[in-house]
This record gives sequence, structure tokens and C-alpha cells, in this order.
Amino acid sequence: MAGLEAAFDRIGTSAEKHLEVSHSAGLALAVTDGEEVLGVVCRGLADVAAGTPVRPETRFHIGSISKSFAAMIVIQEVAAGRLDLHVSVNEILPWLELPEPFGPITMHDLMTHTAGLLVGTEDAPTGPGALHRLKINPPTTKPGERWLYSNDGWKVVGACLEEVTGEPIHELLRTRVLGPLGMRDSNGMIDDATYQDVAVAYEPLFSDRPVQLRHPLVPAHRIISNTADGSIISNVLDMSAYARLFLARGDVPGHDGARMLSDESFEAWIEQRVPDDEGGTYGYGLWAEEYDGVRWIAHSGGMVGYTAMFAASPDDGLGCIVMQNGYGSGLRDLVRAAFACVRASLAGEELPPALTRPSATDIPKAGDYAGTYAGDDGRVFEIEAEREGVRLNAGPVTVMLERDPLADPTDAFVVPHEALERFALVFRRDADGAVVEAFHGPTWFRNERYAGPEPSTVPDEWHRYVGFYRNNDPWAPTLRVYVRKAALVMEWPASATDDADENELVPLDDGWFATGSEREPGRIRFLGNGAGGKAVVAEYNGGNWFRSFED
Repeated sequence: MAGLEAAFDRIGTSAEKHLEVSHSAGLALAVTDGEEVLGVVCRGLADVAAGTPVRPETRFHIGSISKSFAAMIVIQEVAAGRLDLHVSVNEILPWLELPEPFGPITMHDLMTHTAGLLVGTEDAPTGPGALHRLKINPPTTKPGERWLYSNDGWKVVGACLEEVTGEPIHELLRTRVLGPLGMRDSNGMIDDATYQDVAVAYEPLFSDRPVQLRHPLVPAHRIISNTADGSIISNVLDMSAYARLFLARGDVPGHDGARMLSDESFEAWIEQRVPDDEGGTYGYGLWAEEYDGVRWIAHSGGMVGYTAMFAASPDDGLGCIVMQNGYGSGLRDLVRAAFACVRASLAGEELPPALTRPSATDIPKAGDYAGTYAGDDGRVFEIEAEREGVRLNAGPVTVMLERDPLADPTDAFVVPHEALERFALVFRRDADGAVVEAFHGPTWFRNERYAGPEPSTVPDEWHRYVGFYRNNDPWAPTLRVYVRKAALVMEWPASATDDADENELVPLDDGWFATGSEREPGRIRFLGNGAGGKAVVAEYNGGNWFRSFED
């Protein structure tokens, strides 16, 4: 749109800064009002090998943003009287036999992530396989008691829609949403053919260690799916049409008198129903957030090798979608910056500065970590604070620690040196907030400020489980188990700088462990007897990870 060129140039600069510190090859971003696309920003490459740039028409996987599409169809079925959100899903799907140890699990519970189900893995690469896994992994909390994100729960939502309508979920998406909105370049499923016309998915090369910006990107594993939790492929132009549906409160823009949802149904769709675990609220496949005094209706999305963010701002009359072929947090900040630029331009105000990112070595409160740390394996390292950075000295190795520039600051860092990069360096604080200890994989380090208890011994049997395990699950190809500070610990190596991806295993009955606490639905046990008496298989949430020769 004329007059917005400077705003989208500024957004483009923000996008370039974002790509510099993300594990992604390219991205596309669009902002729309209630009538038309106001502008599109494309940066980077859709295919690195071919040198193909990202274009407005470039298609990406949108991941969990797909949940909101399925939720809209659910609301349509409720309005038509064909679906009840408050009966047990076992009444809708008698063959499912979903365990309900704490009471009926309803569509409402599934759609608000409060059913108590596990997140799910892609070790079972099909929807029916994932649903079968739920039969042997029962909920661990009462429905409605807590918010816990579950992709598998939304697979059940899709199965219920298929049962009620007699149509596969990808056909429902096409006829109920994509077609009426004119989203002609979008698909409701991912099959082999769709990979002929989509940005190449990229992921960091290494799956056995935390990712670093210096690691090369490689094409990611393909995934085939038609489940309701995340199987839509689209581009920013089509997704702008979806955003306009929100701005029109359920109308089909450009089609006089046509409505996809009544006012009542639209409100039911976007209503925020439960608090999530990030300080926001969640409804049916959508959450609400407030930035710069403006309310968003939003959802993020991730698939193997893709990340996306969608937000509609009814108060501004604006919508934004950003997609990238790779990984990297921070898309919410990029959307926020895009909204701010367009809002300022439309108001005739000075544009805000481009979004900037700190260097990976810029670490707030670097002095907190200074000191000498002695490990229980005899190793010693020293931490020095240098101009908002943290230097690690460990024998002949000296290196500046790095954090994810796109993520909120934490006490976890990567070590960009080949001798030490296999594990994150994670610091821990005491009750007064002082840094007193650190973990580097299985090694426990402490400094002179540590005044906590000495660790006890662990059962000999636990040492059988220690090792590195692999699986063909493209989301989580590896897991590692080790004994550390009197605890048995499981980590997902490629994400080990995220505390959520490292868990102490809590012993249960019959050789099972809970991942974090007995209330967590994650369950793992160790099977087989290989060389040296080591376990051969780690069975996690019904999937099998197999011992590798790697450390």
C-alpha cells in the first residue's frame, strides 16, 4: 500500500536482524488490515542449494496454528447441534477407549489443553498410531485441573470431527475454511507431493548436542501428516485472508452476507477459558496476549524444520503472519515490531527503531557467575565476567559462553568449543539468588558459595540405564540419560539449554520413572540387557529409543 514503504523497509531490517541469530534459512512476513494485504517482507532463501529466494507465494508448514482452524470447525459443528463439547470423547469415539482414571475427558478439555494428556511424540508417525499410544499412557491429573500442552489431545479432536462429519480432517479444512476463504495455495495435509512446492525445511546438523549459531543447517527430515494438531501448509498471502476472518468477526470478507460463524459462535471460538503456563490465557486453539496496550488473538506453530507465528489485533484492525524455514524463537517480538511500525505509519507518527538483538555473548549480570568451580569428576573451571560477557577458562580451553539471543535470559549457556560443546553449561542459584553450582552434562560443579547438602548414593541398577539413545522420531531423534548429583537425569540433547528438556527421573512402581514429578504424564523405563549389562531400549511414552555407540 502506498505510504507504507518506509514501514515495511523498517520491518525488513528487523527481519534481517532476526535471521542473523536464528537457525533458519529464510522467512516471509505479511501484515493485513480488514480489506487487503498492506505489505509483505521476504528475506533469505527458500532453498539454499538452489539459491531460491523466499517470495510472498512461498509455502511453509504452519504447525500448531492449524489447531485454530480445527477449532473453528468444531464450533460450527456445535452450532449445528451435531457435537457436544462436554461429554466424554469415548461417547463420540467408542473405539478409542481413552483411559479416564480421574473422570470424563471432554472435547472442551482437549481443546484447552487441560485433559492431563501427554504432549505426544512422533515416534508413531500416524494419527491412529498416536491415538493407540494414548491407551497405554493414561492421564496423571484430573481433567480441568492444570494446563499442559498436548498435540495428541488435538489429534483426538480431529478424530472426533471425522467421526461426526464422516469426512477426513484435511477435507474438512479444505471445504470449511481454506476454500471459503479463497486460500487456494494452502493444504490441510502434508504428503510426499506437497514437498515439491514448499520451502525446504532446515535444522541444525547436530542432534547430539545443544544447537549453536556456528553449527551448519541441513535439510530436515520430512514428515507426513493429516492430523488436526498441525498439518496445514500455507503462505503469508493466504494466511492474511485467515487473519481478515478474525478482523471481520466471522464474516467471509468480500462475500456479502456470507458468514462462517455467527457472532455467538465467533465469541465462543475466541473466548479465553483457562490460564496457560506462560502468564497468558488459552481458549479453543487460540490464546490472548497484550502488547503495547493492544490485545492479540494468536498462536505459534512449529513443524520439523519450520516455525511460524500468527496474530490478529482487532483493536488495531490488523493481522500479521510470519513463517520461517528453520528454528529460532523470537517470532513474537518480530510480529510486535511489525505491528508497531504499521500502526505508527498509519497514524502519521515517527517509526519505531528496527528490532535489534543482543550478541550471543552479551550476558546480563555476568558477574553473578564469576568464581572457581570444582567438579565431582576432578575437573575445575573458572568463570570471569568481561564487559557483559562470561569467559570460561578450563585447562587449555578459554571461550566466551553464549546464550540464545532470541530467548529470555536464563542461567543456561552453550560452550562454543568442540571439546566442551556436547553439553550445555547450566548454573543454579541458592534461595538467596546467588549462583552456587553448575552442571555440564553428568558432571556437577560447585563454587565456594555452595552450602547445600552432599549427594547420596544411587541404586546400582541406575547405572545400567546411563547412555545415549536414538530413534527415528524427527522431533526428538535422541535422548541421553546420566546419573548426576544423586539423581537419574534424562535430557533431549539438541534442546538441553531449555530447562523443560532436562528432567530428573522419579522412580515409580514396576521399573517405570516419571519425567519430573509423578504429576507429569511422561513415563520412561529401560529394557533389555546388552554388553556390560547395559539397558538397550529406553521406552518413553510408548516409543522406543535404542542405545547408540555414541557417548
